Amino acid sequence: MAPPVKKPLAGGKTILPNKEKGLFAKLIQEYESKKYKIGLKTADQILKKFPEHGETLCMKGLILASLNRQNEGLELAKQGLRFDLTSFISWHALGILNRIVKNYNESIKCYSQALRIEGGTNINLVRESAYLYMQLRDWPKVVENRLTLVRMQPHLRMNWAGLAVSLHLGGDTAEALRVLEHFESIHRDVPKRSYEQSEVFLYHAQVLHEAGRHKDAIEFLSKKTSDQVLDVKASSLLQGKCQLALGEVEEAEKTFNGLLQRNNEDRQYIALWLKTKGVDVQSGKADSTAASAAFKSLQEQFPSSRAIKRMTLTLVSGEEFHTQASSYILVALQKGVPSIFNDVRALYVDDAKRDAIENIVEGAREKWTKDPNEAPTSLLWTLYFLAQHYSFLGQYDEALKHIHSAIAHSPTLPELHMTRARIYKKAGAIDWANTAMEDARLLDGQDRSLNCKAAKYSLRAGDISGASKKAGLFTKPDVEDPVLDLVEMQASWYLIEEARAWLAKGNYAMALKRCTQIDKIYTEIWDDQLDFHSYCTRKFTLRAYVDMVRFEDRLHSHHAYFSAATTAIRILLKLHDQPSLLKLQNGTAAENGNDDQKKLSKKAKKLEEAAKKNAASANGKAEEEEVNAPPKDDDPDGREAFKAVDPLKDAERYITLLQKHAPAQPETWLLSFEVALRGKNWLAATKAIARAHALEPENGKVHYAILRLRKALPVLSEAPEPIRESISAVLKPIVPLEEGTLEAFNATFVQRHAGKSAENALASARSTLLLRGNNEDGKREAAAILLEMAKGAAASYAKAGKSDVKLSTLQEAFEFLKECGSTDAAAFVEASKQAYPLSDIFKTDAQKEKESIDRENERRSWAFAPPDADGSPAATNGQN
Repeated sequence: MAPPVKKPLAGGKTILPNKEKGLFAKLIQEYESKKYKIGLKTADQILKKFPEHGETLCMKGLILASLNRQNEGLELAKQGLRFDLTSFISWHALGILNRIVKNYNESIKCYSQALRIEGGTNINLVRESAYLYMQLRDWPKVVENRLTLVRMQPHLRMNWAGLAVSLHLGGDTAEALRVLEHFESIHRDVPKRSYEQSEVFLYHAQVLHEAGRHKDAIEFLSKKTSDQVLDVKASSLLQGKCQLALGEVEEAEKTFNGLLQRNNEDRQYIALWLKTKGVDVQSGKADSTAASAAFKSLQEQFPSSRAIKRMTLTLVSGEEFHTQASSYILVALQKGVPSIFNDVRALYVDDAKRDAIENIVEGAREKWTKDPNEAPTSLLWTLYFLAQHYSFLGQYDEALKHIHSAIAHSPTLPELHMTRARIYKKAGAIDWANTAMEDARLLDGQDRSLNCKAAKYSLRAGDISGASKKAGLFTKPDVEDPVLDLVEMQASWYLIEEARAWLAKGNYAMALKRCTQIDKIYTEIWDDQLDFHSYCTRKFTLRAYVDMVRFEDRLHSHHAYFSAATTAIRILLKLHDQPSLLKLQNGTAAENGNDDQKKLSKKAKKLEEAAKKNAASANGKAEEEEVNAPPKDDDPDGREAFKAVDPLKDAERYITLLQKHAPAQPETWLLSFEVALRGKNWLAATKAIARAHALEPENGKVHYAILRLRKALPVLSEAPEPIRESISAVLKPIVPLEEGTLEAFNATFVQRHAGKSAENALASARSTLLLRGNNEDGKREAAAILLEMAKGAAASYAKAGKSDVKLSTLQEAFEFLKECGSTDAAAFVEASKQAYPLSDIFKTDAQKEKESIDRENERRSWAFAPPDADGSPAATNGQN
C-alpha cells in the first residue's frame, strides 16, 4: 500500500517519499540525456502513486513536448503548476515548454517567477532569460541580465562578450566600448594566435568605427601584432575605411592597394580605392576625366582583372566606352561566357550605352557569320546575347528570331530553350513558354535548376499537378506530397507561384494556405536565431552575430515575404468583400468543377485514409521514430484552416508586419488604406494615404485611393472634434475637402499625365468612373481613356517593334472594362492584340486550341524521352 501523501498547509504541495525522490532525480537525468521513452515510464511510475505531484507532471509535459506532442505537454505542465505554484522546477519547466512553442513572452514570465522563487541566483535561468529578451529585442532587459551574468561569473569571457554586444545593438556604443576595454585589460592570459581574441579585437575596432571614432580605431588596430589579429584582410579593410573617413587619402590608397594585391576581383576593394581618387562608383557621379585616369591606372596595375574592366564601363562614356565595352564583351562571347548579358544589363539605364552595346554585338554577329576562321561557338553566344538583349527591350519578335537561329545552330543546349521560354513569358505566351521550358528540362533530366524552372513555368500555365510531379523528381521519396518536402526546404519560390496559380483558378483556400506557409517559413527563420544567441557569444563570432541580428531585424522586408503577404492581404480583402466565397469554398473541392481541384480532393481523401491507417499502427512504434518521421499534412486541401479565416483580422496582422518592416513601399500603405477603409477606421485610412502620397505623390493608384477616401468619408462635421481636426490636417495639403472640387482635382491629374504613363491612365479611368457614379457617361469616358492607351501601345509596336505599355497594365485595364460592363471591351482587345500579338490574354479559344496542336506537332519533331520517363533525353533528330 502506498504511503499517505503529505500535504503541508501552505500551498498544498505534495512531498515525495525517499524512494520516489530517487525516481524523480532519475527522471531529470533521463530528460537531460534525452532518454524520453524511459523517462515517460519513470514519470508514470511516480504519478501512479502521486497523481497530483506537480513537478513530475511538469517534467512529463517536457518529455512529451520533446516527442513532438507539444500541446499535450503544455496542458500537462499547466496542470502540474496548479498543483504546485511555489515550485521552481514547475515554473522553469513551463517556461521551457513555452519557449518550445515559440511563446516567448509567456516563457519570460515563467522564468521571472522561477527566479523570484529560487532567489535570483540561478545562472542558467538568468542566461536563458537574456537569450529570450534578445529574441524580443528588449534591450534594457538584455543588458540587465547580461550584467547580472558578468557579476556572477566574471571569469567567463563569453559573459563579457554578450554584455558588449547587447549594449552595442541596443545603441549604447560608449558603454559597449568601456566593457570591451575592461574585458581586454583583465583577460590577458590568452594563447598566441587565438582566433577568439582576434575576433574580440576586430569587433572592438568595428564598434569604434561605427561610433565615428575612426582615429581611435586605426590606432587600436595598428598596435596589434599579426599574432593578435589573424584576419588580416578584415583588419586592413577596416583601417582603410577609417582612413578614408578621416580624409587620409594617401594612406587609404596604400591600404586598398594592398587588398587589391590579394584579390583584384573584389568590387568592394575597387570601389573604395576609386574613392581615394575622388571617383564614387555607387552614385555614378564622377568627373569623366578623373574616372578615366583612375581606371587606366588600375588596369595598368591589374591587367587581368575583369572586375576592374566591368566597373570601368559604369563611369566612362562616348568613344572610350565603345572601345572598353568592345574589348570586354567580345572576349566574353569568344570564351563562351553565358552570363555576359546579365553582367552588362545594368548599363542599359543609359540609352547611349545600350545602343553602343547593340551596335557592338550586332557588328560581331555580321562579322562572325561570314568569317570561317572564327570558332562556331562565338556566333552561338552572340545570337544568345542578342536574343536576351531584344527581349529586355521588349522587341520579342526580334528576340525570337535570334534565339531560333541559335537553337538551329545547337539544338541540344538547354540555356537556349530557357531563354526562348523567358521571351515567350515576357510576351504573354505562357503556354508556349511552358512548352519551351519543358524542352530545356528534357535535355538534362538530372539538372535540379532546370527542373525547378520547368515546375515554375508549369504553375504559371496553370498545370499545378504537373508542377508537383516535376518537383517530386528531386524531393524525398517517402514524403506523401512533394510540396510538403518543399515546405520543409523553405522553397518560397514554389509556394508563391503555386499560390498565384490557385488564385487564378479561384481556389482561395489553397492560395491562402500557400501564403500562410510562406509566412510560417519566415517565422521559423526568425525563431531559429534563438540558438545563435548562445552559440555566437560562446564561439566569439561577434561580427557575424551582429550582422545576423541586423539581418533578422529586416527579415520581413524580403521581397519573397512581401510578395506573399500582399497576395494574402488581397485574398483576404476579396473574402471580406464577398463573404459567400468563404461558404462556397468550405464545400468539397470537387464541387468547384476544376480538374486540379478534383485531383486535390482525391489526394486529400487518400492522405486522410493513409493517416488513419498510420494512426492505427502508430501505437506499436517507438516515440523516437515519430520524431524523425517525414512531414505530414493534416489539411491537404486547406479547408480546415479556411474555416477559421477572419478576413480583416488576419489582414491586419500582415499589415502590421509590413508597416514595421517595409514602410518604404507605397503598396504597404495602399493595402493599409484598403484594410482601414473596410474597417471604417477613417483616421488610419487617412494616415495610410498620407504616407503613400509622401512616397509617390504622382502615383495613379495613390490618386485613386485619395478620391475613394474622400468619397467614403462621412461628413467631417459630425465626427468628434479631435478626429475631425486630425483628418482635416492630414488631407488638406493633399486633396480639397470640398465635394465640388474633386472633379477639378481629378481633371488636373488626368491632364497632367495624359499620354505619359499607362498606369496613371488606368488610374484616371477608374477615378473618372468613381466620380461619375458608375453611369453610362462615366463608362464611356473611362473606356475612351483606356482605348486611347491601347491604341498608343499598338502604334508604338507598329513603329518600333515593341509596346511602350506593359502587358500587365493592359490586362488590368481589360479586367476593369469587363467588370464595369463597358461595350468598348472588344475594341480594346483588338488594339491590345496589335501591341502584344503573342499574348494568351487576348486570344480566342479557337486560337488557343490551334496553338496547342502546333505545340504538340513541334514536340513530335524532337525525339525526346516520353513525358512519364525520368527526364533523360534521347538522341534528337529535329530542329526547333
